Amino acid sequence: MTYIYKTMWSGSEIVAEYCYSSLDNCIKVVELTVDGKFHRTNWMGPNGKDKLMGELMSDYDAVMFGQQDSDVFDITMASYDSEIDLDRDVPSPDSFGC
Repeated sequence: MTYIYKTMWSGSEIVAEYCYSSLDNCIKVVELTVDGKFHRTNWMGPNGKDKLMGELMSDYDAVMFGQQDSDVFDITMASYDSEIDLDRDVPSPDSFGC
């Protein structure tokens, strides 16, 4: 899943599509535009790149914390109830023509 982050820097509109890599445990920029034109993070200076990555990490944290449901943490396995009937889909020997 990717996320979109929009910001303004020095009068330029920055739009970054990014994701969190589980493999590398970091934010990765998928697509980047400055004022609607294609851009790459490796074209940025170290300070600008660090600033962007810091803002993306803060945005990602806000998205993840915003998706948390406080009720989820109160659920225990003892109170868990499911309507799934696992025995319903078990084939009978008659269905194989035996």
